[in-house]
Amino acid sequence: MALFATVAMSIEFAFRRVRLSRKVLSEVMTVAAIFCATAANASQLVTPENYARAEVDQSFKSIVAEVGPNKFRHDRSLMPLDKQPAVTMNRDTVYSFGVFYVPAGTTITLPKSADDRYQSAMIMQNDNYTDQVFYAPGTFEIKSETEFAAVVMRTQIDPSDPGDIENVKALQDGVKVKWPEGTVPKEYKVVEWDQASLATLRAEYQKEAAKLPNFNETSGARGVIKPEMLRLSASVALGLLPANDAVYIYRDYGLSGDKCYEATYAKPDFNKGGFFSFTMYGSDKYLKSDNSNLNNRAMKFNDDGTVTLRYGPKEKCGEAANWLPTPGDNWYLGMRIYRPGEAVVSGKYTIPDPTPVKQ
Repeated sequence: MALFATVAMSIEFAFRRVRLSRKVLSEVMTVAAIFCATAANASQLVTPENYARAEVDQSFKSIVAEVGPNKFRHDRSLMPLDKQPAVTMNRDTVYSFGVFYVPAGTTITLPKSADDRYQSAMIMQNDNYTDQVFYAPGTFEIKSETEFAAVVMRTQIDPSDPGDIENVKALQDGVKVKWPEGTVPKEYKVVEWDQASLATLRAEYQKEAAKLPNFNETSGARGVIKPEMLRLSASVALGLLPANDAVYIYRDYGLSGDKCYEATYAKPDFNKGGFFSFTMYGSDKYLKSDNSNLNNRAMKFNDDGTVTLRYGPKEKCGEAANWLPTPGDNWYLGMRIYRPGEAVVSGKYTIPDPTPVKQ
């Protein structure tokens, strides 16, 4: 409005100087109003400084469009392929997402499960910093430096038991976010970012991220994680848990989708309540198949405690004990270790490159 008022005053001044007709002035004023409205609604340019915020806003926009603000979108099954809010989602836990107004004094309560299964609530602030991760059961105060934050919940599921989803549903429905008494929750307002500049920076940061051995230094608390590292995780794996809560090892091998490859892995160290898994993605970092995940509960281990996985088309890989189909060339592999041990967090634990299986 201030911009329009300034333009209008300038035009009115010109009118007095050159004595334009009222009709001409009206037409000019209409054009000015359209110009100012367009300027006000223009998409914001994405820069290195606001890149992580822009990626988070893209995710927030998707969630709010589906369920609105200050509510959870509880997935009632493994991650639906047509509802992935960001790249590199997993299928070894069932997600819950919500974009919440989080003034001081806001709390979240996570219920106790009958079998002490893994359930976490990550508080992802609007600029991608994660200062807090909570584990069930308990009531915790959310502390955020941004007005809005996403509560990203992960509840472990047994993929081999179709009935286990009912246990997951009960735990999801038991989660409660509570505001201080008398608070009227604000609604998140969608920010429109320029998609061209966003895509350009995303491609640049994805190339840099591909060089990392792991993502341990790319997600975590404000003042701990460097902004330039935060941008890398936002480009390929938005919403990563900090390294002490989960370690993510992503690999872009540039391999064919028509051949079979094999790798044997040492069992990673993880703490009580933790587990590990492998997930297969397409070249764009999105899930492509319902059969895209293997976790340690479903794997068949070798006699020495290692585990061998095969990647490729079924007709090329044969009847492998542990197999993930590849969705095309340049497939992308992710390994997750939840509640990791010291060897994993420190980076001492490494994984081999897959090699072609001799036919």
